[in-house]
Amino acid sequence: MCDPPRCTDWEVLKHLVEWAYVVITNFPHGTRDKLHLGYDQVSSWNPRVAHVDITGFGDAGSDASRPGFDLTSYWSRGGLPASARDAGARPTVPGLGSGDYTSAVAIYGAIVTALYPRELTGEGTSVGTSLLATGVRATGTLVAGALATGTPFELHDRNAPVTALTNPYRTADGRWFMPATSSVHWPGLARAVERPELLEDPRFADVEGLVNNAAAVSEVLDAAFRSQPFAHWRDALDRERITFSLIQTPEKAAQDVQLRANDVVVPLEGVSDLKETVSSPIDLRGVPKVSAKRAPDLGKHNDEVPAERGFSPADIVRLRSPIPGVPEGEAA
Repeated sequence: MCDPPRCTDWEVLKHLVEWAYVVITNFPHGTRDKLHLGYDQVSSWNPRVAHVDITGFGDAGSDASRPGFDLTSYWSRGGLPASARDAGARPTVPGLGSGDYTSAVAIYGAIVTALYPRELTGEGTSVGTSLLATGVRATGTLVAGALATGTPFELHDRNAPVTALTNPYRTADGRWFMPATSSVHWPGLARAVERPELLEDPRFADVEGLVNNAAAVSEVLDAAFRSQPFAHWRDALDRERITFSLIQTPEKAAQDVQLRANDVVVPLEGVSDLKETVSSPIDLRGVPKVSAKRAPDLGKHNDEVPAERGFSPADIVRLRSPIPGVPEGEAA
């Protein structure tokens, strides 16, 4: 397969690309092209390949070659930490990797989009996204409002919210929950907290009144919800068909039975001290998912994959051996 003394890195890559349906890269553009991973290069080896890339800041502009992480490109540059906080609070570090997970779903959509025309025409294509694009998409309502020169909502203040009907509240047993309601649900909410007289209060008679007097509504609801434990309010709100959810810590979410009922948390094979993991968020109805397994050790398939592509045992030995005159760890 290879001429002595050994294959070059790009020749190995070429063989893998010729075999692949999809090539995914996450390098900045300059680095990607130096590694022979640009679309022009890989499509010359395999015209049917779907070339999928994700970058920090996109294909064009002064920052296109800059590296990015979800914390910088997705979160910070996209505007979420400045918006998803309470008034008076400083921006904070979000859940680690959460922007990566969201962007991975966008990449999944890009791959499916690329494979469809491939099946129709026999030709591959290049698709992709950026952490910046998916971050701005996640902040979409606020960014779109800014583009329309709208006046943004002030940062959330739970004591004087924009609407008291979507506001976190604490119960008598110290648990926080979040209703997500509107003025249509105000009568049911007043009944749930056993304050039907609020419906006769002229301050809360219509949408405008509920908005202009949101601080007063919040004060009333705060006092009511502090008077009983969460179990009481769960039943009361359910009776009135009020949409709400307990605000869970990650530790509580990990024990949520609803996650297991829907295979959001699934058994994990191959790890002695870890029995479960988080599954993919996408289900194909009627088709069981592949069982979750421990990720392979780095380099575990260094022999297996080249062998599948026709490299001889001697080729693989040469691939593993240092090149004379080149320090180990340096590119050839």
